Amino acid sequence: MRVPEIPEEGAPALRAGDPPAPAPAPARPLIRRSARVPRWRARLADHDAASLAELLRKAGGTASAARAVAGKVMRHAFGAEPGAERPPAWDAAALAALGVGAWAHEALLALEPGLSLEVAERAPSEDDTLRLVLRARDGALIESVLIPGPARTTLCVSSQVGCARACAFCETGRLGLARQLAAGEIVDQVRIAQALALAEGQTRRGAPLRNLVFMGMGEPFDNLGEVLKAIRLLTDPRAFRFAPSHVTVSTVGVADKIEAFFREARAELAVSLNAPDDARRQAIMPVNARFSMAVLKEALARSLPPGRRVLFEYVLFDRYNDAPDDADLLAAYVAGLRCRVNVIPCNPGPDPALRPPSAERLDAFVARLSGHGVTTLVRRPRGRDVGGACGQLAGMARVRQPAPA
Repeated sequence: MRVPEIPEEGAPALRAGDPPAPAPAPARPLIRRSARVPRWRARLADHDAASLAELLRKAGGTASAARAVAGKVMRHAFGAEPGAERPPAWDAAALAALGVGAWAHEALLALEPGLSLEVAERAPSEDDTLRLVLRARDGALIESVLIPGPARTTLCVSSQVGCARACAFCETGRLGLARQLAAGEIVDQVRIAQALALAEGQTRRGAPLRNLVFMGMGEPFDNLGEVLKAIRLLTDPRAFRFAPSHVTVSTVGVADKIEAFFREARAELAVSLNAPDDARRQAIMPVNARFSMAVLKEALARSLPPGRRVLFEYVLFDRYNDAPDDADLLAAYVAGLRCRVNVIPCNPGPDPALRPPSAERLDAFVARLSGHGVTTLVRRPRGRDVGGACGQLAGMARVRQPAPA
């Protein structure tokens, strides 16, 4: 699907009330049979403490004994400082040394403790960002991006192989959805990145990995069960110990999953908005046909916990959604919600008609939005030169495909 043609210099941008864009092609099913989570040998990292305790209860332990053993295993397997042996010894002797009774050994030793992913490619950027291509056991390729910063390093995490949401500005959406990632495959992106960040920190004095953003390949809310399980393990104080306030999950606006997300996760929420009205948003984001901006805002207002706020991501396209009037419309939309807005100049993507605005138009938009009292930040591109910036993941795979005969 392509967006309406971007007007030439000086021509008016598309506004609400203009003729609607051509109807998009029928959407692919979001989750096909082939897109489900793969079932290989059960893996330890596919469990959070609660699911591991349930497995142990079914193995014959009492509920209290199962919870106690699960806590010991979380600490043993995942609680070491980055750089320590991971995973540590995993055999009957190691479990006995932890005080785990023989009744639990068979169930635990049936779980594979090792990594499910391997590094297939490293693409370092001139700004020290590192795009990683990771290969799963079935050969599927997943991309993560390690973004160093002065105070902390951030990892951009993927939740699916491909994506079904087909946003016009996103490379991953051009691939379609191949399959879901298991919780352990999500966690293993972090395990690999921790080791790399530690190595980079030793040579370049970089900050440790402390910030996770689910803004990589895929729509996290289309794989919410596995994403929530991974977040629970990653934020478990006995395991990886990431602060929930340093974990952010981004959605294109799957409104009917927002309540469940806030109920079951302590992580932060980001919503990819990218237009100030339904006509333009639906032209570049097919999800808006099912969940309009009004429906999305109502779900946020109803579900946002007290004291929490939502991050709106607004990708700026030259003369499409970057006029002063657009900033006014955006301010009116977010009014009444505890929020901040990240303005993101678009990166080169699958549609060359979508261009970043000039510095002057960017600054004018931000000033106008801030003038309405909206907390506004500009997210500068990182890793653009290696295809690791916002909207670019999996783009290299498309570029490398041979041209059709």
